[in-house]
Amino acid sequence: MPKLQADLAAGSAQYDFFCNDIEFQYTIYPSLLPINDLIAERGYDMEGFFEPIYSYGEGVAGGQEGVRYGLPIRVGASWVFYRTDLIDEFPTTWADYNTMLGELTTGEEHGLGFAGVPAQLVKLFLARFWSQGGSLLTADWQPQINSETGVAALQMLLDQMKQYTPPGILAWDNPDASNAFLNGDIAVLEGWASFILPSLNDPDASKIVDKWSVAKYPENGTGNFTQHNFAIFNTSQNVDAAFDYMAYCTGPETALPLLTEFKEESPRKSVWTEPAVLEAQPYLDTVVAAYDVGRPFTPGLAQWLELFIGLAEGLSAAMSEQKSPQDALNDVAANWSTVIAQAPPDWEYKE
Repeated sequence: MPKLQADLAAGSAQYDFFCNDIEFQYTIYPSLLPINDLIAERGYDMEGFFEPIYSYGEGVAGGQEGVRYGLPIRVGASWVFYRTDLIDEFPTTWADYNTMLGELTTGEEHGLGFAGVPAQLVKLFLARFWSQGGSLLTADWQPQINSETGVAALQMLLDQMKQYTPPGILAWDNPDASNAFLNGDIAVLEGWASFILPSLNDPDASKIVDKWSVAKYPENGTGNFTQHNFAIFNTSQNVDAAFDYMAYCTGPETALPLLTEFKEESPRKSVWTEPAVLEAQPYLDTVVAAYDVGRPFTPGLAQWLELFIGLAEGLSAAMSEQKSPQDALNDVAANWSTVIAQAPPDWEYKE
């Protein structure tokens, strides 16, 4: 991203298009090319995507509904993996989730694992916060992260870490958490699928081959939904070629091998639900239901990264017990107010 920003600032236009998280488009959208006309001219198929692609994929700032700047190549949200040899039926409430984790935590075996570095705590917190009806901000952009709901969600996560996870988990990143599940050290993993899915049934990498499945978060929780987009710069000298490449990579024809051969999370729900796919990977039906209710983090806001980092640091302070959950989230709210006030949005916030 710094290279792209430097390129734009220099006016040198080295790049025709790029691919990264859609959130990064928020800060450079005046330099992006609207592609609605290209979609229509080429007859690009916009059917069959997950619902958040439509709800949150148009525009990159308020008041731009209907304007599309990019095409999605992959999506993602936190999955909940679990051991089928230890868990017969996955709980649907947080209370039952805690009970199950407690029963599975004995001696060297632990019920729960996750990546505990600051940036990864955000998805875990949001799954609990949103499931309890929490809203990050009011319509006029006042922080609600430190509400009673926010404090309760963070306290829940803190208690679960202290009671059900292995020691030192706050130093774990995604590969560490994935390896713990593959090694059979934890019974439940909350994490990103891309780090573990290709290895789960590989006997050279996994001790739990065919002993795992996927569940939804309790009470319809969801971590932050992400989408990786291709976008074209409005300075491109090769617009047609750039769009044709983007269309090839993201079109219906490539969606199936993207999901089944490369184990990437295709944004096209239509291929996840094909009978042959579900026969080979029946757990994908659960993921489809979870992705359709996915939410992005502060969609459209140019300052999203500062807010995300501020939340990650606040969560880490509470999880390491440097601050109480209330004090940590109060600090996050104060930081958010300052950052948002530096460039106040002229549209209403909505989740």
